[in-house]
Amino acid sequence: MMVTFLKAYTNPNKYAQYIITKQIVADIKVDLDGVNRLINQIESGKELKAIVIVKHPKKEYYAVLDGHHRFWAQKILGYNKIKCAVIEDIFGIGFHLTKNGIFQPDPKITKYIRIPLKRIYSYIAEFIDEPEKIINKMNKKKFD
Repeated sequence: MMVTFLKAYTNPNKYAQYIITKQIVADIKVDLDGVNRLINQIESGKELKAIVIVKHPKKEYYAVLDGHHRFWAQKILGYNKIKCAVIEDIFGIGFHLTKNGIFQPDPKITKYIRIPLKRIYSYIAEFIDEPEKIINKMNKKKFD
C-alpha cells in the first residue's frame, strides 16, 4: 500500500507495513548520539514510529525520507524488517533525491535545531493537554 507524502508524514503508523531492511537505503549523515539513544529506547521496549520511505518506481528498493536515525538504530540491532509508510513515486524523482540525501539535514541541524524544536513542541502540546499538571510541576520546582 502506497500513500501520498502528506498522509505518510503526518500519520506514518496508520499506513505502515513491514519492509525488508536490505531493500532500504538511507543517508549516513546521522547524529550517532541520536542513533544510540534510539537503540537504548528500543532495547527498553519502546516502539518507534514508522519511518517514511519512497519506493523506486520500477524495483523493490526504497529510500528513507523521514526516520534516518530510527532506520539506523533498527538496522544496527539486526532487524530484518522495519515498519514503514511507503510513499508513491511514479517517476522516480523523489526516490533518487531521497537516496542521495537531498532531504536529510546535516547532523548538527538535527542536534541543535530539529531536536530542540521537537522538545518545545512536546512541551507546548503537554501544556495544552494538561495545563494544571505543568503549572503544579513549575510551582514545585526550586530555583537556585
